[in-house]
Amino acid sequence: MSSGPELGVCYYPEHWSEDLWITDAQNMHKNGIRWVRIAEFAWSRIEPNPGKYEWEWLDKAVDILGSNGLKIVMCTPTPTPPKWLVDQMPDMVAIDENGRPRNFGSRRHYSFSHLGYQKESQRITEAVAKRYGQNKFVQAWQTDNEYGCHETTYSWCSSSLTQFRKWLEKKYKSIDELNKSWGNVFWSMEYRSFSEIELPNLTVTEANPSHNFDFRKFSSDQVKNFNSQQVKIINEYSPERPVSHNYMGHFVEFDHREVSKDLEIAAWNSYPLGNLQNMQIIAREDKKLVRDCFNMGDPDFQSYHHDLYRGMGRLWIMEQQPGPVNWAKYNPIPKAGAVRMWTWEAFAHDAEVVSYFRWRQAPFAQEQMHAGLMYRDNTPAVGSREALQVAQEIQKIKLPRTQKSEIALLHDYEACWMTELDGQTEDFHYTRLMLDFYKAIRVNGGSLDVVGKEADFKGYKLVIIPSFVHLSSEIFNKIALSGAKILAGPRTGIKTPDFQIPKNLSLEGLGYQVTRVDALPRELPIEVEWKGIKGHLSVWREHGNSSGVSEGNSKDGMPVITSGNKGSYLCGWPDSNLLSAIMKDQMTAAGLKSISLPEYLRVRQRGDLLFFTNYGEQKAVIPDFYKGDIILGSRKMGQADVTILRSEG
Repeated sequence: MSSGPELGVCYYPEHWSEDLWITDAQNMHKNGIRWVRIAEFAWSRIEPNPGKYEWEWLDKAVDILGSNGLKIVMCTPTPTPPKWLVDQMPDMVAIDENGRPRNFGSRRHYSFSHLGYQKESQRITEAVAKRYGQNKFVQAWQTDNEYGCHETTYSWCSSSLTQFRKWLEKKYKSIDELNKSWGNVFWSMEYRSFSEIELPNLTVTEANPSHNFDFRKFSSDQVKNFNSQQVKIINEYSPERPVSHNYMGHFVEFDHREVSKDLEIAAWNSYPLGNLQNMQIIAREDKKLVRDCFNMGDPDFQSYHHDLYRGMGRLWIMEQQPGPVNWAKYNPIPKAGAVRMWTWEAFAHDAEVVSYFRWRQAPFAQEQMHAGLMYRDNTPAVGSREALQVAQEIQKIKLPRTQKSEIALLHDYEACWMTELDGQTEDFHYTRLMLDFYKAIRVNGGSLDVVGKEADFKGYKLVIIPSFVHLSSEIFNKIALSGAKILAGPRTGIKTPDFQIPKNLSLEGLGYQVTRVDALPRELPIEVEWKGIKGHLSVWREHGNSSGVSEGNSKDGMPVITSGNKGSYLCGWPDSNLLSAIMKDQMTAAGLKSISLPEYLRVRQRGDLLFFTNYGEQKAVIPDFYKGDIILGSRKMGQADVTILRSEG
């Protein structure tokens, strides 16, 4: 593996005539590319007929790419099972929540629970791993592609039902225990045996949330199991080569931390403009931000996911947007410099490799309007020039190791599922809340780690818990014993792991006992004042009894923040300005320095280097607060600009 960050690209030799392969490989290397990902969608070319493999073309592609100085990420081709396999096993396709099959004709047309497809997945994985596991040019692996994309984590098929019943029996041992845990005495939902249980879809009104919650946990386990099967085979035939999977942004249908336990590399696919238009607008309905950052993306969204996934393994960006995409609501051209800025931002957050999607724009099929580093006529696109600039820059700058931050943001997939299943207000989005807290730290100049409940909290000065619905007293006490200052947000500790209401609606030690909640539309906020700052709480507001120190006044007579002997509790969801002020106060109380940054300027610390990015259309000036030598860029930053400063401490 390399000692410094490197660039890569996604390449599809099966899409192009062989006479292009050599010049493509040469041009990749000439343009600073050192890694190339291949074959994730190539099953029909590898095995055009059952049991009849055609390796010659892939052997040649591997040899050409490797001989021209490129290290290969070899993929298992399981996201696109060929038509002949679907015809052999028509029940392998996933079934959507309305009982309709997810048919052949695009990709991800399989159920994770189908045992027949699991065997086929293992068979083709073994064939590829045997063929290339010891190939000197194959230096890393990727399993499948974007697990769960296009809403394919959950399948309401007969295979899922069979496996779900077995999963439940293993978990609960007896049907009486399941009935008790689910509260099935309500609405006469009690079962006599596990064989009576159905999947939680097509019910007259909402299904039992405990039933639905278990189905989500089961489905997540199915993804982990499917991935583990492939990793085990790859490790057998290709030892000492890291295995990755490429996750997505704003995607929470399965527990990525559990899947990552079998992987060395936690990669994700970064599409700043596509995410801003499609996914993030669901999570953060900030119209001004969407307008101001239309061509550059949200200043916190990519960084949040870099920090999220680097907490699960070695961070790679397996797909980086190089230009306009084709799949978002709107698909603008990135601002000049944006591709370079996104790449440097990933390196600032400890990415080892940033790989662009894709090398050349395809002239056919579903993604023909998706840009590549090269245009269809083989001339360089704008993204190619910016990638080359980064390739030249990273040769001149030695990046230090990333150290543990002083601030931790606690994230949990099961907590997210609970808020989705028991929303109370349709405006409550877990990822949006996480992003709001993340942004509040960043606008105050903070660098942070995004961690799960199994993290080692020792060494952190401030631990933020935006919302953790079923946070156990054991985990909370572990955090408290770390010595960090704690700020917990709304909906923390208000459910049991079985999705029931506990005797106490809040965690002890935060100075507040919740008695009831006010679940509101975003456009009907509650006016509050805290330390002279006027603002509002919206979406989620909690009423209760304060047993500690209360801060803030509000129209509803409830406090804004309470503090007990273990930490502080935020009794609602603040607007961004108020939350920023609260976070500055929390950072100061924890002994951390803070500074209010210009609106779209962000900073990330990596060792003794500070990386500044400007997502705004206006110029930004790095505050004098930051002392040190500029090693890239300038203190006066233009739009989509990058500056690196070696800090004086």
